[in-house]
Amino acid sequence: MRTVDVEKEEQVRNEIIKAAQILFQKYGLEKTTMEDIAAALGKGKSTLYYYYKSKEDVFSAVIRRERNEVLETVKAAIKYVKSPSDQLKTYHLTLFHTLKNKLNLYPIFLRESFMRSDIYRKLHHENLMDETNMAKQILLDGIRKGEFKSITEKDCDAIALLGITMMRGIAAHSLLSGEKVPEELNLETASDVFVRGLK
Repeated sequence: MRTVDVEKEEQVRNEIIKAAQILFQKYGLEKTTMEDIAAALGKGKSTLYYYYKSKEDVFSAVIRRERNEVLETVKAAIKYVKSPSDQLKTYHLTLFHTLKNKLNLYPIFLRESFMRSDIYRKLHHENLMDETNMAKQILLDGIRKGEFKSITEKDCDAIALLGITMMRGIAAHSLLSGEKVPEELNLETASDVFVRGLK
């Protein structure tokens, strides 16, 4: 395939994802149809089916794009932070705020996740693995630099997952209750306590 064709196909995919993203944010997966996406895009339904087999495939592409944006934001935040301890704290806080902002765009997401657990479970697992792998790299760097003395390399998978689960739990509480994070669940304090336990 020629470069021009590849670029054009990528451009159309991006347009589909942007149009679908708006509809999914507004109506959710269940109430959005391929016809809705095609109409918002100003193209025929056959164009959509050329690129995606179903609205579930389009939805997965939208969520993966969102996930990549979250990870890029987190990478940018920790890029110039020197110590692994500070990187981990920055990682936790940036991930929490970025995820919270993204999830605020999808108020229907949490309700639908129980109805369509097949799709949501797979996407949740992919997100969790990406986030955990990034945290694991920070932990391994901290061990190599002698900063995290109370853990070993074999502990890193479990500890990375624990940190992500902690932040997601606080975010879920905030989102589901509609309340601000209580003072006793102060994110910086939680992250500080977590990091101190690694030293």
